Amino acid sequence: MALHLQRLADGNLCLAGLDEHWRHVFAGVPALLAEPQPPAVRERLLPSPSKRADINRDWRELIAPELEAFWRANYELMAADLGRMEKDPAHRGCWRVVFPANHAAAWLSAINQARLVLASRWDVTEEDMNRPAEDLKPTERDHDIFLIHLLAYVEQLFIEAEEGSGQ
Repeated sequence: MALHLQRLADGNLCLAGLDEHWRHVFAGVPALLAEPQPPAVRERLLPSPSKRADINRDWRELIAPELEAFWRANYELMAADLGRMEKDPAHRGCWRVVFPANHAAAWLSAINQARLVLASRWDVTEEDMNRPAEDLKPTERDHDIFLIHLLAYVEQLFIEAEEGSGQ
């Protein structure tokens, strides 16, 4: 069964088709975001908005902590939803997670944040992202580039589910 996301009759979302590989991918998102990030990654996520030191200082003291709290709340919500994962009674060997539709934005935020963290850690370029999958090597860097692609696919599932909801 392929990974899919659908809106249920009660309005909740159901992410199903989760085999062991997909379960590992999803569990890795909150875990990755909970890790302390190296300075280069933090700079990519929270770049200085100005050339003026006073504005940058205010940004770091006032705005950056709020953004980080927002991101943390999103990945913690995703992790809580994933904690309710259950075996899919309709598909042997697969799991599913049902969560409120209003959690979709938090999931998208966490998934996108994970992609940015991975890309920043490895200084991934457009050229890297355009390499065919068969050209990826068995290295940690290329593993993470492949993971960025997988997470982009998941983001697309969320977008398609929202478009299909008529909203």
